[in-house]
Amino acid sequence: MGNQKKYLTMKERVCFTVGAFGRSGIYTLMSMFTLVFFQNGAGLTLTQGTTIILIGRIFDALNDPLMGMIVDRTKSRWGKMRPYLLFAPVPIAICTILLFTAPFEHGSTAAFVWALITYILWGVAFTIQDVPFWGLSSVITPLESERTSFISTARLGSTFGGILPALLVPILYQSNMGYNKGFFVGALLFALLGCGLSILIFFVSKERVPKMDHTPSFRETFAVLGKNKLLIVVIFASVLGSTMVTANQCADYIGNYLIIQNYTDFSQIFTDAAQTTLVPNVDAAAAYSFWIPRGTIVTTLTVAIGVGMVPAMALFPILRKKLSLKQIYIGSSVFGLVVHALCYIVFAQDVTKINVYILWVFLFLMGLPLGIFNVITYALIADSVDYLEWKTGERHEGVCFSFQTFLSKVNAAVATFVFGQILGKTDFMAVNKALTDVEGRQIFYQQSVDTQKMLLALVTIVPAVGFLLTIVPMFFNDYTGKTKEKAQKELEEARIAKGIEE
Repeated sequence: MGNQKKYLTMKERVCFTVGAFGRSGIYTLMSMFTLVFFQNGAGLTLTQGTTIILIGRIFDALNDPLMGMIVDRTKSRWGKMRPYLLFAPVPIAICTILLFTAPFEHGSTAAFVWALITYILWGVAFTIQDVPFWGLSSVITPLESERTSFISTARLGSTFGGILPALLVPILYQSNMGYNKGFFVGALLFALLGCGLSILIFFVSKERVPKMDHTPSFRETFAVLGKNKLLIVVIFASVLGSTMVTANQCADYIGNYLIIQNYTDFSQIFTDAAQTTLVPNVDAAAAYSFWIPRGTIVTTLTVAIGVGMVPAMALFPILRKKLSLKQIYIGSSVFGLVVHALCYIVFAQDVTKINVYILWVFLFLMGLPLGIFNVITYALIADSVDYLEWKTGERHEGVCFSFQTFLSKVNAAVATFVFGQILGKTDFMAVNKALTDVEGRQIFYQQSVDTQKMLLALVTIVPAVGFLLTIVPMFFNDYTGKTKEKAQKELEEARIAKGIEE
């Protein structure tokens, strides 16, 4: 095995990583800021915003596997994955810009309908590229060792790409641009960047793993997938653990109401306790007393999580040499559970005096298991493709990886939905876009201590429950150890007999 032929070229590694970087900027803009924009840009309620997100993700439940089947049935001179990498980026860019545009009256029915339609269209456009983009990792090389390092590097690029909108977008909308113009400019920038970079992989990649001898019907596909035990385990584990990403998805709320609020003297903003009348010529910056600019607080929180994710992803290939995917998955889940629970215990005593420096440390630690999950799910899905081939003789990369793209959307949607629905039951006071200071900066309401406590629980206890639940299905993963070694050896022999494209 030490003298195995290497298949991947440096161009493929670099371009795939760069493409993942560009796409992640678009995806993070959507997953992290859609609810914020729906509420503060389009004027929708928390319930309306989370309902749109839930409807969109239910639609994706049908859309993603369907796209996977389409990919598996695709025959072209470029292969079955690569054609979509060429034609999808432009529609994605257009839909991203439309999603963060609010052309109708604030909070109107038309605004709700526009948000719903553009959100669904964005999901369709992104899925057309997302399924074959990550599915390519299972056919670009037949070697698991190359695939592991290839995915790890690509997910690192994806993580850095996700940090970029978290750095820039809060600065844009908390400037005198406001929510609407700030989000529109951010969407335009990341749409163009993502479109330009993600198309690169088409021109340098090659599909090397042999294709199936026949094109499966939709009925055959469903029948075969029912035999993919590993894929079923991964799906259940991911869905049950959806709330693990709540802190990452809702950093905007943590920053504004657990940090910025506690460094703001609201007596310099409102003349009354009911927060109905602004102080004449109010200056929000003057009322805020901390050395970190208000517009970058959210950025520091997201970066803290991202900084934790990076070394975890870099460490993953090393861990993989010593531990099985199952062991890494369960160990990371336990670590995430402990860190999130400990964070709640430390800060719940007084939410009005949360130390941002200690919070950064906790967010860094929270990022470590998220970094592992950012890579390991793709590795498990790729394993499920091999598992299916071993059991049935057929490979369904498109359908298998469609569940990965679906699961990543489900995780974000469920986390956001649970967060929004529970927060909506409190006395949380949403932003009023009409309240701005003399420089045009947005004024935030002061939230009650009870609401702050609920916010803390939503980004600590709720994710901890997700980490606990995600462990359960993984105990049923038996594609590991000697069983996996035996399967990989038999597959290698079968592929040699078939002939692998160079």
